[in-house]
Amino acid sequence: MLFKTIIIFVLFLVVSSLFTALYSMIKDRGQSNRTVKILSMRIGLSIVLLIVMMIGYQLGWINPHPA
Repeated sequence: MLFKTIIIFVLFLVVSSLFTALYSMIKDRGQSNRTVKILSMRIGLSIVLLIVMMIGYQLGWINPHPA
């Protein structure tokens, strides 16, 4: 159960970084690189989440189709 909670938390971080990037894009009007940094962080979080989910599947902590 803890593993699934961690996955949901990281998904929340990914979505919140998208909204943060949207806010900074509207507020800065293209004057800074903050939006690029935030979106780069989102990509990194997504890659980490994918790797963690693959490891969890290999170790049997999560199943794609639980019975």
